[in-house]
Amino acid sequence: MSLTPKVESISSMILRGCVISLAILGLCFASANIANAQAINEDFANVAGLPAAGWFQTNKSQPLGASTWSQCSGTAIPPAQAGAATSCILVNFNSTTGVGTISNWLLAPTRTFSNGDTISFYTRTPSIAFPDRLQLRLSTNGSSTNVGTTATDVGDFTTLLLDINPTYGGDYPLTWTQFTATISGLSAPTSGRVAFRYFVENGGPDGDNSNIIGIDTFVYTPFTAPPTGSADFDYTGDGRTDVSVFRPSAGSWYISNSANNAFSSTAFGNSTDVIVPADYDGDNKTDVAVYRDGNWYRLNSNGGTFSATAFGSAGDLPVPGDFDGDGKADIAVYRPSQGTWYRLNSSNGNFVSTTFGTSTDKPQIVDFDGDAKSDIAVFRPSNGTWYSLLSSNGSLSVVTFGNSTDVPVPADYDGDAKTDVAVYRGGVWYRLNSSNGAFVSTSFGNATDKPVPGDYDGDAKTDVAVFRPSDGTWYRLNSSNGAFASQAFGNSTDIPTPGAYIR
Repeated sequence: MSLTPKVESISSMILRGCVISLAILGLCFASANIANAQAINEDFANVAGLPAAGWFQTNKSQPLGASTWSQCSGTAIPPAQAGAATSCILVNFNSTTGVGTISNWLLAPTRTFSNGDTISFYTRTPSIAFPDRLQLRLSTNGSSTNVGTTATDVGDFTTLLLDINPTYGGDYPLTWTQFTATISGLSAPTSGRVAFRYFVENGGPDGDNSNIIGIDTFVYTPFTAPPTGSADFDYTGDGRTDVSVFRPSAGSWYISNSANNAFSSTAFGNSTDVIVPADYDGDNKTDVAVYRDGNWYRLNSNGGTFSATAFGSAGDLPVPGDFDGDGKADIAVYRPSQGTWYRLNSSNGNFVSTTFGTSTDKPQIVDFDGDAKSDIAVFRPSNGTWYSLLSSNGSLSVVTFGNSTDVPVPADYDGDAKTDVAVYRGGVWYRLNSSNGAFVSTSFGNATDKPVPGDYDGDAKTDVAVFRPSDGTWYRLNSSNGAFASQAFGNSTDIPTPGAYIR
């Protein structure tokens, strides 16, 4: 299991530390309905109604006190994080009497958990004079409400997802702060519950610890795997990145089908074109496309039709991404001279411009918030910092990670449908997993290799991979099993298409 405390992104914050084919449309709708039925969005506007919704509470504090999980009231916790002033839930030191051990539980409804599911909530305390503590725990024993019989028991809730202020210092937030835990390590989908445990030793009215805490905006989000055929640089629609190159000298694209290594070639472009492969027609296949001084030319994989669009000017950097969330790549450019993004929404043809960045920034095509829309984002080499405008809420996110000579290689390496911040440094890959904030480094490649991350094994996780121009060979580590793979494909002057937007 993994966890990440997360404060809402604001401009002053620095964080530490991603058209379905008719053949699968019914399946995708079915999966979406299951996910929606599983999801929980609890605003605690009516705490008295929680039992009817499947919530359960029990107090195992010793000695047993009178406090229960109740509707927010008074002035210590309200106003709530969202909604009406009292639309939150609280619990306090009267969970025990005198000096005791508090273990007051609030169990969420039963759900079937899978790896990648997330649980988020907001919490706060009004003061740290008497330190508080809160745990988030998981039971994989169906609808069990067994939390043990004593204040130190946990019953079936043996998995600790999160522990806020375990040393009784000053780490419990005084303002509403969001925490997110991500489920991992399950061998298969498993029925169970998550539970809040207000757990404070030496607590109570006469103890050195425990005061009052509030919780608000509880959200359980089931993980939804990307649909088959949605991998980047997947020209064949099998859900895997294809080994592929553009040869400027011939103006030709060469593709090795990931399913059977079948070879195909397409003459499209000239020696000075900038390749811009993406899924412009929304059929879950990458389209062959080039950018030529303000003009976009492409071959739609759906029907093989030719399209041309005048958009941009010389010096612009093409950044096609699905900014409007319709499953099709939008034609878009970043203009360094102005630090401005320009795009045409594929959903309605609307023109959109956003000033964000400087002349030396490197624009990135990313989805950091996992809402299936591309975020406007740049990597600034001068200070090794990533800046992004999250499409889900328009907030600014700032992540300091990397140095001036690093090559940014953002992608979804941990499979949570969110782009991870990552850089390639002379043969070493460094990244921050978005699922749990973990730092990961992998030595793979050398200083002259070109990083070409992609989902080559089709497990919805990006694989670490490089193209070595000196011998025209691709090397990768499969994320599904850690296996090493190599394939000779290309020559020293070829441009590997999975590296098209690595700058």
